Amino acid sequence: MGSINTISLVMRRLKDDWQLMVSIFLGILVATTLMSGAPVYLDALERQSIVGSVDSAVARFSDTYLTIITETDFVPVEVQAIQDTNDVYLEAIERNVAPIHAGTKRHIRMSFHTVSLPSESTPGAPAGRIAEGFFQNYSGIEDHVTFLAGGSASDSVKRGTQGPLVEAIISDVLAQEFDGLSVGDVVVLTPSVADPSRVSARIVGIFQPTDPTGDYWQGDAEPFVNPRVPDPEGGESTRQPLVLGMFLTERALVQAVGSAFPGAVVDSSWYGSVDKEILKTWSSGEMRWRMDGLTEELALSLPGSFVRSGITVLLVEFERSSFLASVPLLLLMTVMGVTVVYFLFMIVSYLAPARESDIALFRSRGTGMYRLLRLYLIEGSILTLVAVAIAPFLALLAVSLSGTLPYFNNVTGGSLLPVAFNWVPFVTALGAGLLCLLVFVVPGVLGARAGLIVHKLRSSRPPSVPFVQRYYIDIGLLAIGGVLFWELQARGELVSGGLFDQPDVNEALLVAPVLFLLVVALLFFRIFPMFVRYIGGESQSLVDRIATVTLIALVLALAVREIRADDRTGWIPQGAILAGVAAAYYATARADSWKFRVLGLLAQAALIALFIWSEPIDPEQSSVLFAASIAVTLIVPLQLLYYALTAFARRAPVWVSMTLWHMARNPLQYSWLILLLVLVSGIGILATTVGATLDRSYEERIRYEVGADVRVSGLPAYFGRRDGGIKNIYGSLDGVDTLSLALRSGGRVGSGDQGVPFSLLALESEGFDVWYRDDFSTVPLNNLLAQLGKQDPVEPILIPENATQIRIWANPAEYYQLVFLWIVLQDQTGRTRIVTMQELGFPGWHLMSANLPDDMVGPLRVLAIQINEPGFGAVGTVGSAVFDNLHAVIGSTGEEVLLDDFENNLDWIPLATSAIRSDELALVSDVVHDGESAAWFSFGKETNRGTRGFRRASGNGRIPVIASSSFARAAGASRGSVLIVGVSAGLVPIEVVDVVEYFPTMDPIGGGFLIFDLPTLLSYVNGLNPIAEAGVNEFFLSTDDDDGLKVFRQVSALVRNQGHVTGAQPELEALEQNPLITAGWRAMVIAAMLIIVFTAGLGYVVYLLAFTDRSIGEMGALRSLGLSSKQTAGLIGLEHLMVAFIGLGIGTWAGFQMSRMMVSAVTLTDSGGRVLPPFVLTTDWTIMGPLYGVLLLIFVGALYSLGRRMIHLDLHRLSRFEG
Repeated sequence: MGSINTISLVMRRLKDDWQLMVSIFLGILVATTLMSGAPVYLDALERQSIVGSVDSAVARFSDTYLTIITETDFVPVEVQAIQDTNDVYLEAIERNVAPIHAGTKRHIRMSFHTVSLPSESTPGAPAGRIAEGFFQNYSGIEDHVTFLAGGSASDSVKRGTQGPLVEAIISDVLAQEFDGLSVGDVVVLTPSVADPSRVSARIVGIFQPTDPTGDYWQGDAEPFVNPRVPDPEGGESTRQPLVLGMFLTERALVQAVGSAFPGAVVDSSWYGSVDKEILKTWSSGEMRWRMDGLTEELALSLPGSFVRSGITVLLVEFERSSFLASVPLLLLMTVMGVTVVYFLFMIVSYLAPARESDIALFRSRGTGMYRLLRLYLIEGSILTLVAVAIAPFLALLAVSLSGTLPYFNNVTGGSLLPVAFNWVPFVTALGAGLLCLLVFVVPGVLGARAGLIVHKLRSSRPPSVPFVQRYYIDIGLLAIGGVLFWELQARGELVSGGLFDQPDVNEALLVAPVLFLLVVALLFFRIFPMFVRYIGGESQSLVDRIATVTLIALVLALAVREIRADDRTGWIPQGAILAGVAAAYYATARADSWKFRVLGLLAQAALIALFIWSEPIDPEQSSVLFAASIAVTLIVPLQLLYYALTAFARRAPVWVSMTLWHMARNPLQYSWLILLLVLVSGIGILATTVGATLDRSYEERIRYEVGADVRVSGLPAYFGRRDGGIKNIYGSLDGVDTLSLALRSGGRVGSGDQGVPFSLLALESEGFDVWYRDDFSTVPLNNLLAQLGKQDPVEPILIPENATQIRIWANPAEYYQLVFLWIVLQDQTGRTRIVTMQELGFPGWHLMSANLPDDMVGPLRVLAIQINEPGFGAVGTVGSAVFDNLHAVIGSTGEEVLLDDFENNLDWIPLATSAIRSDELALVSDVVHDGESAAWFSFGKETNRGTRGFRRASGNGRIPVIASSSFARAAGASRGSVLIVGVSAGLVPIEVVDVVEYFPTMDPIGGGFLIFDLPTLLSYVNGLNPIAEAGVNEFFLSTDDDDGLKVFRQVSALVRNQGHVTGAQPELEALEQNPLITAGWRAMVIAAMLIIVFTAGLGYVVYLLAFTDRSIGEMGALRSLGLSSKQTAGLIGLEHLMVAFIGLGIGTWAGFQMSRMMVSAVTLTDSGGRVLPPFVLTTDWTIMGPLYGVLLLIFVGALYSLGRRMIHLDLHRLSRFEG
């Protein structure tokens, strides 16, 4: 009977409070759906990503990329051994990857043997020319070749004069290579010339592969049909000699080789084809355990075997990238889940006061806590069980239908997302339901402990301090949050895991965003009452707290700074000024008359101005000192504002005064709503900011890495010769707008190998079209690059085209053994060459000459005059020499053409040989051969890669560079600094013309980077060391609109494996097709917006309903006292809109701060490294703006409904009810 009464009581209570109960049920349903849908959504995105990854891999390579290749060595050439290994392989395939297995091809191959080709006999040795060859078998080869002569080999094994005689087939290339083998020829195979064991093979067929790039040949038939000797250095073997690889049937190979070479072994490979459509239905976890299981089983069954497949490579890339891409989604889902649970808690908290009178009545009638607990449990269980039963199906449906959203068009083509129907969403929903049940029961049971007297007391005198402040829960959360954010700052990311460990999410840090929002809101509750009283002109205690905290923080920050600088008394003058500010503030607050208050404010202002003058505000200071310095300037304005608010409160309309009084009397009644609005607005900012920032960051990473529309890097030295070939070939491709050559290398600044390493990029500064962001430097890109080309022009020394010799008069100060004179020349294609003259010889003027090369494109230019001596480093001979009258000789007439007489202007600069001292070059008049002056060159023991000398240049001869700020810090340089840096070709004198933070394709980490002008650098380094002539190894292409993909494909086809080609458009398209990166996040942003509207809108409505129940008597009394309809509407609107704006404002500010920290933690590369360029915080206001508009409409609509109800109160009925 009792249970029946309880059930009927529960149903009646649910019916009576149906509005709140519907809200609670919806909250439980949303919470359980969201939590059960989270793993379903992540799994669906992962499955869809796998589909895209598989399709992308196959598109980039071929279906054979996925082939499972198993290799094992040393298989005995015996029928049973061959069969057993095959059975073991097939059993392992069947147990592990049978669903995707689409057939296997086996390749059996012997090691290299000596092969005798048919020709005249050689006594004592196999007949004919000796070569290398081997037997092999590839199952099903007959179906994939076209015979040019003869036909297939049979299983026949006959006894021949040179051992067993088998039938073999070879490719036409091998037949031609090995002395024109033809059908009917017999070759003999033996381990060595001296070994009597032999096997003869009769050529019965010569073929060509039907489809050399087909799947059967794993995309390339050459290694099978035209094998070559492996490159000993591990490089490409295309230039290695061919090996005679002959195909036999498996039976013939085993029988012949096994009988002729007892104990022989072969290598066996299996090529297991994969059904990619079935593979795409597997999750990454299933792929992982199946492939690991196959590898482990084969390793045990076939010791020494090795399994490789593109599947494992794809998994490694996918698992890391998908994990890192899913972290932001997991973060957003966590914040959303906690917010919905809090929303439920808030609704329940409004239900508890509505039932306090009933509970108090139950308690006064003797109802025990157990009976009340059972009552709440039954109510909560009814609501929870229904929600838990529905939620998983709603989650599965919503996730599946999300694939039809426009965001997924590039991924799913408008079809549904693949979802797996398993136990996970149901268990998750059950766990979420238990949490919701706990949230429903606990507040009601805790509130039921009070009796009727306590209920009446609470109604008449609301508590002034909430329990979170009474028990310092907010301070505890602040401490926990501080630890979490310290860990987050120390880690720099949400991901944990070592180099060889699987990456994992630090679960504790996932709650950091929610904890941050909670702490911000709870701390605001401590100052909210003071804020309301300050706005109402009742108390300036808020300013008192601000002034106290600010002055104490400033004194402590100054003292710590000076003590750290070993000055224990340096902070005292500023501390005295701040003490004066504190005294003036105290006197002003205690003053009774306006005159003393004005004097106090003036004294404060003067002292604060004196402090700012002695301690200017500097953003580079510590954050505490910077923030406190700004806060101290607000002390006087805040006091003035308080006096203005006090005056306004005395003259304000009654509805304004009543609003401020009502809010100041019981500020805690707004706590739950403000906290909810802080959470939802913080989520909105987090979702739109993190999402927009990550979208922009992903795109900018690609553009930063590529630099232009297409980038080709890693070119070999011969590919990048400066002969115009690159521009002629690639610059003329259809769709190419501009082409810019570049040289990427490295160097060191400092002493030798101990110097700081840096990267360098030399580019064509004129017309270089590259993606660039304004915050990379303070100067626009065009202006930056223009500075690289700023050099004083010097007239080149051109040699007449019909000249045959170059000569110069030299006069060394003494005889220098093995010191030779070089002239460095450059032709019109940019190639450089050294022409060597004789030794400098003995003191005295003598003519030195050398013939000009006839294979260079004239007219030639003289770049440098060098002296060369064997040895490197500081081992050169110290000395000097005088040079005069550099001239060329016309071969046909013998006419001498003067090139430089060293008379007036000396447009030559000594080569850099040391960062400490340099060689000297000057005009002298006391030792000349002809005229009034000559060039005197003094050289020390330091050399530049073995050379010394002087080069053609004007001014100071330094090469202008753009340096990264990290290079400037490492080298102690700044704008205008002059340095000598070492590159691969030698020492280079540079001048830093500007400093940047970042430059596309360059990493500023460590020693940073330098940007050179390519022609200038090449002219210098090739003139310095023409023997090791440098050339471009990279180039950038800008394309016409929408031609990026076409140009990328054309360039890739031309470059092949000679370099690495990257394209912005292909990378961006791949980015759009990754659901975890773009579409998945955008869909979650929409889900977040819906949850925000639901929780904030419904929460605000429930809050107003609770307000109505609580304040209807007060409003009736005010109406009966003459409060007009407009005043009533103003009172209600001002109070509740102010609460809404406060909550949304705090949440928005906190959301931006939280987003900045969270983006830093989740913005990682696929390998887990830092991102280049750094992200720029971006908010998608196209979503947040309408969201605020919708919330405002809901708030205004709810207030309009509440206002109408309050205006049309039935005061007579209300008075009878109150009575």
